[in-house]
Amino acid sequence: MPSLRFQSELPPIAVAALTAFVIVAVFAWTERTELVDPEGLSASSWAWRLWQIPPLLIGCAGAWSIWSASTRSAWMRGLALGLLALAVFVNAYTGWFGEHGGNVWRTVNPLFIACASVAALRLWRLDSVAGRAGAALSAGLGGVVFANGYFVDEVVIWQILNPLMILVTLAWAAGADRVNVSASENSEP
Repeated sequence: MPSLRFQSELPPIAVAALTAFVIVAVFAWTERTELVDPEGLSASSWAWRLWQIPPLLIGCAGAWSIWSASTRSAWMRGLALGLLALAVFVNAYTGWFGEHGGNVWRTVNPLFIACASVAALRLWRLDSVAGRAGAALSAGLGGVVFANGYFVDEVVIWQILNPLMILVTLAWAAGADRVNVSASENSEP
C-alpha cells in the first residue's frame, strides 16, 4: 500500500505551480482591498492594515514552502526571485501594469517581506560573518519595507527602496543555490 507521507521536495514544475499559487493568492487578496478601504487611505487606515495580515502570512508560509520544496532545484528559487525583481522594476519604472500598479505593489510588498524573512533565517544559519551580515541586511530591509508599506508610506523612502529591493532580490537570486551547498557542508537539514 502506498504511503501518504508528505514529500517536501517537489519537482521543478510543482515548485513553479506552488510559486504561481502563492503569487495569485496574495494578489487576489490584496486586489480586494477596496472592500475595507473604499477611500484608498491605505497605510493610514487600520482596517486596511488588518486586511494586509493574510497576504503577509500567505507570503511567509509560501516563501518558506517554496524554499523547502526546492532544495534539489534551487535554480527555481533564483528564477522566482528574479521575477520578483522584474516585477518591482516594471512597476516602479514603467507604466506597464496600468491601473493595477497599486495592486502589484500590494502584492510585491508582502512577497518581498516574506523573501527577506526566509533569506535572513537561511543566511543566519550559515554561521559565518558574511552570513550574519547578509541576514541582518535582509531582515533590516524587510523591516523597512514593512514599516513604510504598512505604516509610513513615504514617497521618498519608496524612491530609495525600489532600486534597493531590485538589487537585493537579484543578490538573493544569485546566491539561492549557494546556501544549500553551504548548509549541506555544515550538515544542516
